[in-house]
Amino acid sequence: MTQPLISVIVPIYNVETYLKGCLESILHQTEPNFEAILVDDGSTDRSGLIADEYARKDPRFKVIHQENKGLSGARNTGLKVAEGIYVAFLDSDDYWHPEFLRVMSQTAQKERADLVVCKLQHTDKFYHQMSVSHALPNFKIQRFYKPLDGFLENKDLASNVCVKLHRREAIQNLFFKEGIYFEDVLFSTLEMSQIKYAVYVNVPLYYYFANPQSIMRSSFTDEKVESYVITIFELYQYFKANKPAYLKKVQKQIINKRVKMCMNQAIRKQRSNYRSQMLFVKMAQEFKILYREGIISFDGLKVHQKMALALLIHNNPKAAWLIMKYL
Repeated sequence: MTQPLISVIVPIYNVETYLKGCLESILHQTEPNFEAILVDDGSTDRSGLIADEYARKDPRFKVIHQENKGLSGARNTGLKVAEGIYVAFLDSDDYWHPEFLRVMSQTAQKERADLVVCKLQHTDKFYHQMSVSHALPNFKIQRFYKPLDGFLENKDLASNVCVKLHRREAIQNLFFKEGIYFEDVLFSTLEMSQIKYAVYVNVPLYYYFANPQSIMRSSFTDEKVESYVITIFELYQYFKANKPAYLKKVQKQIINKRVKMCMNQAIRKQRSNYRSQMLFVKMAQEFKILYREGIISFDGLKVHQKMALALLIHNNPKAAWLIMKYL
């Protein structure tokens, strides 16, 4: 059997409303040499049946049904069976421009890149509502011979794994951390630290659908605070052990940014003031330890964020909440 050029991994969980659009966007790619690995992660709606329908219609589509393991677990299942030279991830409520695979794979081959990154286009339209021209505007290529430096300094090398084409051999020892939210940050930071060459194409090829039920739009919870803490701790431990020269920069650009995002989201994504304040109590418990161990700092934070973090460290979560709420 001929090796596919690209393995497309689609984690699926209760997305019957959006899934056909996602899979149609794969089916209509101008690059035909791919395998699509559809991982039904214990769906309780018709998502698994829809995936099976596409597998019956097209042998390039393969379905794996498994008990629910979460987004990371579903992606890892796909990675374990992927056979392509390259790997692409597509979330099941999003979709691609018809030229996504062709442009990304041709760029990767021509540049001999470990990673190719494209622009993301936000949309509130379903796939069948979009009128997407196959013709693309002229686009420029930006080359990163030190991908980690580029990732830390340039927002174009986003942490979102779905706007990328990954050379499978370059990430063969990398898997997504299971049991946490925001897994892309950890995966992408480690990937950037290990690869040798990345390329950015400034053309929107990935359509991010504003799904009101998505993880990114759901309420902020204790579990999400814990996810930030786990991500922070694992990044610190990895860079301290493997790339200590980058540790200070990673602390400022990635780790302390998670602290800032955690405080912001506890305000913006929790409608209940009481629940929001309880999240700050949780943060006070966690951040106090991280600060004492030298894992987080004030570097890179704005003045009101520094004030709030100082109050959390000194066990005054109510005052920290008031500052983040009203300043």
